[in-house]
Amino acid sequence: MAKLIFAVLTLVAAVLMQSRSGGAAPYWPWCSQYDHPSYAHSCAFSSYEQCFQTVWGIGGYCYQNPYPPPAPARPAKQNRQTERR
Repeated sequence: MAKLIFAVLTLVAAVLMQSRSGGAAPYWPWCSQYDHPSYAHSCAFSSYEQCFQTVWGIGGYCYQNPYPPPAPARPAKQNRQTERR
């Protein structure tokens, strides 16, 4: 009986949870490419200076993010019934 109650409560909790978007991801205009041995890259810098300070002692270089920023979010459609007041 306890297993049944646990299963029902788990199912109810799963149904009641609503997924919410976390909003748009931030756009970082500067990327870094690190030198040997990893050749890793990271697009997580808001300025060239920030990127340069990161690669200074490690070795590597900075470049502008080749991907365009995401398009702005479109406004939600309004219900016509609420507009007719």
